[in-house]
Amino acid sequence: MATTTFQGIVRSYGGATKESGVTPAGVLQSVVISFNPTSASATAARVGTSATVGNIFVLPAGAVPVSFVSLGGATGGTNPTVDIGTAADDDGFFNEADADTKGTITGANGALVTGTGIAAAVTVTGKVGASAATGGTTTGIFNFVVYSDGSNT
Repeated sequence: MATTTFQGIVRSYGGATKESGVTPAGVLQSVVISFNPTSASATAARVGTSATVGNIFVLPAGAVPVSFVSLGGATGGTNPTVDIGTAADDDGFFNEADADTKGTITGANGALVTGTGIAAAVTVTGKVGASAATGGTTTGIFNFVVYSDGSNT
């Protein structure tokens, strides 16, 4: 299967025509990310299932985080949690996201989440939350949309 990458903002009219007057909506985008759930300091999240190998996850300008779906991976501790954000605000996107239970969804509840998205591209980080894991790798799906004013142009 071919991989296609382009620079445009992805939107859809939901099957309607542009002339129908419906509002074009942003398309949900998802990236599988991983990081060390025991790290006391914010560390760059990696794309893929390794906390140490792979591209660093950089969120584009205008991105509005939506949810983090845990795929588990953290070990030990009691109901371990993680914080996901940036070097400037380590829980700015997701505060106390589940680190070890597959399928647990955390909505975007951090201070950096706004309706118009982030002002500039930023490296996403992860770190230990209030309830620490003792090992493993937290892996999850970071879902976001890119802000659009809904215009038909």
